[in-house]
Amino acid sequence: MQGFVNRGNCRIMSQLGQVGPDHARKQAELRIFQTGAPTHALSQKVVAVGPGYRLFLAVPRAPAPAGGWPVLYMLDGNAAFDFLAPEHLALAPGLMIVGIGYDTDRQFARELRTLDFTAPEGPGDGLRPDHVHEGRTAGGAAIFHDRLTGPLRAAAEAGLPVDPARRTLWGHSFGGLFTLYALLARPQGFARHAAISPSIWWDEALIRRVAQEAPPASLPLLVALGDREKRSGSDGPPPDGPAPATMQFVADLARHPGHRAQLHVLPGLIHIQTLAGSFPLVLPFACAN
Repeated sequence: MQGFVNRGNCRIMSQLGQVGPDHARKQAELRIFQTGAPTHALSQKVVAVGPGYRLFLAVPRAPAPAGGWPVLYMLDGNAAFDFLAPEHLALAPGLMIVGIGYDTDRQFARELRTLDFTAPEGPGDGLRPDHVHEGRTAGGAAIFHDRLTGPLRAAAEAGLPVDPARRTLWGHSFGGLFTLYALLARPQGFARHAAISPSIWWDEALIRRVAQEAPPASLPLLVALGDREKRSGSDGPPPDGPAPATMQFVADLARHPGHRAQLHVLPGLIHIQTLAGSFPLVLPFACAN
């Protein structure tokens, strides 16, 4: 552990959790539910909506402030809580964390996340075949966003003092792509957005069009990616810099009214490593007023 960043009661370790395992079909061990955490009460619940979702909750043990706790929603909750350690939670004692996962024992439900995290081709359009992964269905982001901000959020926050003005959405890879969609197409859903290694390559033209059609906004956006990433299916040597499509998207977004991204390039990290590598950035980001 090296260095700390202080954000009030969200004191964050600057080098914690930067390495993750291969993730194709890895089982989620969820050790944090075995070890427990002194600063947070941990629990899980299944919500029978759509394909069935599993919620992973880390609720601060300390009393909530008058306005309620800030809350960080993490997509791919099975994987996010597989990487989350008690040390992370100890350094953000005033932050509630909700993992939105699927009712599976794996880190990732690949077919379901493709469906949920990819945007329709246009407003009112339905589902469509995934043009990259044969046999998968895509285009369900609008449907999933309604579930996320409706029954899933209601189940996660039931009976808990949450500050509705301090909800942050975090997503990695396809989850990062969905996070950008949520910011641009449904900005009323969350106050802050953190897109980690977003899979812009999946349909670069579509996400650019969504950005161009988005209304002016001033919501905080954090974007992080590694400088050794390759998209799924690519070959050749590892790159020696961050993904050009993502860097260009961030540059283009800066010219859109009101949108400004806080950009972080994580040195030496490949795609899966940026998931946990983003935690030291995202936790203080979610704690901000």
